[in-house]
Amino acid sequence: MFVFGKISDEYIVERIKSNDEKILLHLYKEYHSLIKSFIMKNGGDNENIDDIVQDTIISLWKNIQKPTFLLHAKLSTYVIAIAKNKWFRELKKRSKFRRVDATHSRTIKASNTSSNPDHAIILKILQEMDETCRRLLAYFYFDGLNNKSIAEKLNFANANTVKSKKYQCFKKLQATVLEQYQKDDFI
Repeated sequence: MFVFGKISDEYIVERIKSNDEKILLHLYKEYHSLIKSFIMKNGGDNENIDDIVQDTIISLWKNIQKPTFLLHAKLSTYVIAIAKNKWFRELKKRSKFRRVDATHSRTIKASNTSSNPDHAIILKILQEMDETCRRLLAYFYFDGLNNKSIAEKLNFANANTVKSKKYQCFKKLQATVLEQYQKDDFI
């Protein structure tokens, strides 16, 4: 039996499986400092902590509710693993957004000062694509929206539909570029 503080891990799992929402406060208090410490050591700040803690606790709750759930380690180890995954996913999303944002701002500056042939080529191809692909790719690559937000904006069934359609649109864009242009056409 693993014991964390005064309440055993098995007791916490039992309470969650029986939908005892009172245990949520205990989970939040118990794991907040552990998750905070990890986030602060890995490039986070106080603004990120509450969101990651809340997302982690919700994921923990949902995972434990699954009939196939079995705890094979300390609950604290499992919680920190969830928090790590959520934090690294957040960092990855931020770096992708920064790259896209930096590229977008460089493109805007370049197009304001001189003509940018690469930008013009991509814009031309995007204009030739259907409205859905154009909007979807712009929302994802330029606005940095996640699949769920894009699904809401474009009235898609869910984030998986967006993911599939985004893949199809990107492949169309890629095929058009490869079909119409040579590597030497780009700077």
